[in-house]
Amino acid sequence: MDLYLKIASQIKQFFKSDEIIPLEIEGKILRVEVQIPNLEPLNWLARQTSDIKTYWSDRHDRFRVAGIGTVDTISGDLPISYPDVFGQLRQKLSSLFPRVRYYGGIGFSQNNSIDPSWKLFGNYRFVVPRFEIWTDGTDTFFACNFLGNFRSAQWHQELDLILDELIQLDLTQLEIEIELPLQIDRSDLPNRSQWQQNINLALAKFADLNLEKIVLARRSTLTFTKNLQPQALLLLLQPHNAHSYHFCFQIDPTTAFIGTSPERLYYRQDRLLETEAIAGTRQRGISTEIDQQLSDELRNSPKDLHEHQLVVNNLQVILAQLCHTVSIDRHSAILKLHKVQHLYTQCQGILRADLTDAEILPQLHPTPAVGGVPRTQALKLIQELEPFARGWYAAPVGWVGYDDAEFAVAIRSGLVDRDRLLLFAGAGIVTGSQSAAEWTEIENKIRHFTDLFTAPNPAAFRANRSHIEQSG
Repeated sequence: MDLYLKIASQIKQFFKSDEIIPLEIEGKILRVEVQIPNLEPLNWLARQTSDIKTYWSDRHDRFRVAGIGTVDTISGDLPISYPDVFGQLRQKLSSLFPRVRYYGGIGFSQNNSIDPSWKLFGNYRFVVPRFEIWTDGTDTFFACNFLGNFRSAQWHQELDLILDELIQLDLTQLEIEIELPLQIDRSDLPNRSQWQQNINLALAKFADLNLEKIVLARRSTLTFTKNLQPQALLLLLQPHNAHSYHFCFQIDPTTAFIGTSPERLYYRQDRLLETEAIAGTRQRGISTEIDQQLSDELRNSPKDLHEHQLVVNNLQVILAQLCHTVSIDRHSAILKLHKVQHLYTQCQGILRADLTDAEILPQLHPTPAVGGVPRTQALKLIQELEPFARGWYAAPVGWVGYDDAEFAVAIRSGLVDRDRLLLFAGAGIVTGSQSAAEWTEIENKIRHFTDLFTAPNPAAFRANRSHIEQSG
């Protein structure tokens, strides 16, 4: 109860001081923060009863946030207008509260008709949570966000509403008990024979469409004996997927999009822009020696090197348009994850003064690692061949602040829909690709999910930290 009283006291104090709050933040999202004892954000989130939950952590565990409820939501079912949407996000953010962030994502393909599985997510959706637990890796804070409607007659009624919501929170240190339901079915779309047919059709059109690469994806649907708990799944995934973004966007009590993506789309801090190329894949080895052999095979594979270089070349062109200074690593690295390893190249630049996230994001999305080269032809063929809607899979997910933003590419992801888990993964198809090898690659990419339901004691998994090995 002492923690509740401390938080409530800070919030009340803020409302009492509204007479001296600058008028320029009228209509902005305001924030009260209180440092609290260490409280693990994702475990805390799993214990809350709110219908709407948000979770985000960066790849290095330097920033983790768990949020419940919403103070403001900017969403739409019509295809996104980047200037309008980012203009709306910017309108309610203030330099006085730099830690206020909108969290959310944008659909991979912007269509007027949204697939029923993704209806609740729309073509875009960004939220500012009402309450947050967040940590910077050293300290932990509780935050309360609210709109600064000082001129409204209901302004002080907002305080009563916040305090009523606050008392319903569970602020204990208890860990949740995780018991996964039994998997009773699995289906793949496309199936094995359809997958082979799609790859053959795509390769047959390479010459006519002047294609160098296309990324074809598959949806695997797992069905269980009862509804899944999204945060519990992410808690089990998190220790085994280091150097990855972890996210959960829960829209209602039974629907959420979760993932552990290793791929940054971009990070912007003022005018600094950071991005990267990740393409080319091998599984991890069962021993150090075999793992090294697979790494060497990846480094020397003409097919994978070509696939990776297409992504690097594409980024060079885009960054030259966005930035007046560009730096790209001369040599690729090997990014080692729990189940797979990839070729990896870091890129950064200094943005031109007149550019904003509204111009940056549509230039970078979709990357050749999830779309293809050339982009327009590849996306058109993906629409023709893939028998399902990607929704937010392989799309930008992340956050937008007053003077910074970060988006990941939502790969290694799944849609929780009551008692079903829809898993998505893709493979880069270039000349010489073999359908059997690409099918196996996708199996390896979804194993971090599927292994949860085959292990004898999933909750007892132990972390296996990943790392980056520099290659020559």
